[in-house]
Amino acid sequence: MISHACFTAINRSIYRNFKEGWTVELVVPRILKFPSGMRTAEPPQEGDPPIHYLSMIGYNPRIYRFEGLISLLDKKKPGIILLDNDPISRVALAVGKWCRKNHSKLFCISCENLSLSLSDTIRRRGWTAIPAALFKRALLRRTKKLVNGVFTINNDGKRIFTEEGFKRVERMPLGFDPEYFFPDDKERERLRIKLGLQKTVVAYFGRIIPEKGVHILIKALEPLKKYEWELMIDEFDEYASEYNSRINRLLIRSGILDRVVNVHPDHFQIGGYMNAADIVVVPSVSKPNWKEQYGRVAAEAMACGKIVIASDSGSLPELLNDHGLIFKEGNIDELSALLRKIFTHQMINIPEGNKIAQYAEQQLSLLKQREILKKVLNPQLKANQTSTNLEQ
Repeated sequence: MISHACFTAINRSIYRNFKEGWTVELVVPRILKFPSGMRTAEPPQEGDPPIHYLSMIGYNPRIYRFEGLISLLDKKKPGIILLDNDPISRVALAVGKWCRKNHSKLFCISCENLSLSLSDTIRRRGWTAIPAALFKRALLRRTKKLVNGVFTINNDGKRIFTEEGFKRVERMPLGFDPEYFFPDDKERERLRIKLGLQKTVVAYFGRIIPEKGVHILIKALEPLKKYEWELMIDEFDEYASEYNSRINRLLIRSGILDRVVNVHPDHFQIGGYMNAADIVVVPSVSKPNWKEQYGRVAAEAMACGKIVIASDSGSLPELLNDHGLIFKEGNIDELSALLRKIFTHQMINIPEGNKIAQYAEQQLSLLKQREILKKVLNPQLKANQTSTNLEQ
């Protein structure tokens, strides 16, 4: 498994329980670049498969590569490689060539949900996008012959790669770990006391960047000040970016700064903070070169039995699947109206919290993700074992 996501320990959870009949090893970047600076990969946790920390050269997912990866593959000779990166990438090309030479299989996990056609790219981004689009098309022609299957995390991705002629395309969730995300009344009570939360809590979890639409949520809350609510939001540095400064100004100008509760949970704590909330809002806004690819926060919050209100950007409606509330992306009034209904205890057409949590665990957790991965990969494993036995 080659994965920059497994840089973070919680993202390795699925592979800690993926060992029946398998020998699993991970390749993880030694260092990754974040807006806040360079960070070192989190160390191995109890139960992790063996981890190979390699230096990453470059940070663009399309063109980065791992130093020493091919030498490692020559040494380990895996029968199956699962690459947590788009098949239209330099690393997929290099690994695919190795697999063809060594009679191994390559499967990729892709977040892609935007059409790869040249005309659609020009329509979205203009003529200046032509060089990048041609580069992707050239990579596509080469990697398509080398990749044995693609796992996508949204319906658009499944359609795109199927139409592009990839051998096997399977949709799967970007699974959360149910060990950390589940309805927890005790943790809810503890954190609400610790944070002094006494009103209905509206929460936003995630990065403070324009496409995540935090400004939409703040503007939607501004006309609702007569109701009893508080806003829980990930702590951010107002000087880190112009958008952060804009959000801070919006909070002051809207007159709701005194209702804000800043939190800073790590990956293992965030489930508790979601339990402390009542409503989790995911107000993503599409851009010419981006629309919401998945929405992990929405899945995690539903696993905690929360009411999730999400925009209709990208894959969010299919992720909620009638187990949350959807508003038109960027529509402040529509989001405000949904929040007002909840504050005034009006009827909302979604299941109860325990049914939302049950749906999330059954369809969106790493249990479902592992089920789909094994369904596709197990036959490949058995074929490789049979081939090895015959050779011996």
